[in-house]
Amino acid sequence: MNIKMPLKLLYEGKVKLLLPDRAILGEEAEKAVFYNPFMSFSRDLSICVLKAYANVTGKKGLRVAEPLTASGVRGIRYAKEVDEVDEVVLSDVNPVAVRIARINALLNKVHEKVVVKLSNANSLLSRYDAKGKRFDFVDIDPFGSPAPYVDSAIRSTILGGVIALTATDMPPLCGVYPRVALRRYGGLSLKTEYCHELAVRLVLGLLCRETGKYELSIKPLIAHSTRHYIRVFVQLTPSKEGSENIGLIYHCRNCLHRRIVKLEDLASTKSLCEKCCSPMEAAGPLWIGPIFDKTFCEEVARVASSLDLLNKKELKKILKLITSEADGPPTFYTVDALSHKYKLRQPKIQELVEKLRSQGFHASPTHFNPKGFRFSGDVEDIVKLLAR
Repeated sequence: MNIKMPLKLLYEGKVKLLLPDRAILGEEAEKAVFYNPFMSFSRDLSICVLKAYANVTGKKGLRVAEPLTASGVRGIRYAKEVDEVDEVVLSDVNPVAVRIARINALLNKVHEKVVVKLSNANSLLSRYDAKGKRFDFVDIDPFGSPAPYVDSAIRSTILGGVIALTATDMPPLCGVYPRVALRRYGGLSLKTEYCHELAVRLVLGLLCRETGKYELSIKPLIAHSTRHYIRVFVQLTPSKEGSENIGLIYHCRNCLHRRIVKLEDLASTKSLCEKCCSPMEAAGPLWIGPIFDKTFCEEVARVASSLDLLNKKELKKILKLITSEADGPPTFYTVDALSHKYKLRQPKIQELVEKLRSQGFHASPTHFNPKGFRFSGDVEDIVKLLAR
């Protein structure tokens, strides 16, 4: 395991990491083994999700797969910080990364739980697609789109297990390149104030359609949009009715009204806005069902409060927002978009949410946007309230 390059010892929480020394190697360090310290938030949340899954299901002896591992930090943290984990299988196509990950597993004394293989991600997962070999938790965290790995992730996950996907290709997912989104995810993206939620729904739509090939479906547990990426966690279910949650979201740029349409109702759907008769634009096909399971989100928040994590303060804040919006309707509004369109004042979000609730509406802030809120009424209800 001798690696002839300068290494530097870093820490992520209680985990020790030997990594190529960027101070000496410069950008060559990332080419050798990629490590992004800003993704520590994502890794902290993933620890909480896996621990919550173990708590909710009562499972022990969990088996985890994390191909595309690079330094091995995520998989090593699963092995070290989640007591219910018995085995973590890691892989990378970079032989230097594989050796670094093995050294880091030894350094953190989890080498008996962690197996690191030199392998392409799809090849690795395909070796575990038979009954009795599949994983409880498969984590796909690529640079770019997770789409190329979705099928093998599904096939290597047990029924009732969890698939975690990260997507960092935000320009296609957020409407800058809608045809690229169509090619990768099977649905058109749309540039709107809630485009990050649409991105989550496009990824979930891809997962739903791919599981349908095996007479299965998904149950979204939790999702989040943070900085330059989105991440979803879904449970693999035996239901064959997942397609009922696939549809389109129509958006009116003139009045900001939006309409949710199931695929079976598409033929009878008008392309004009029912509020102002302007042409509407469509995003999808994508997932139009719930993107959060509130009970599971509450358990993740409880776990986060109980653990000593580097990003605990930020985690608690975001999980509180996610839990509050979990029962809300699809899509959200932002006060700046409404104020710009209707020339109205911009109230504080909490003030607006409380006013809407006092009038009997479901309303909550959203973690997707600091000026965003979910709301069960129509756009004209908000405009009337803001115009007072």
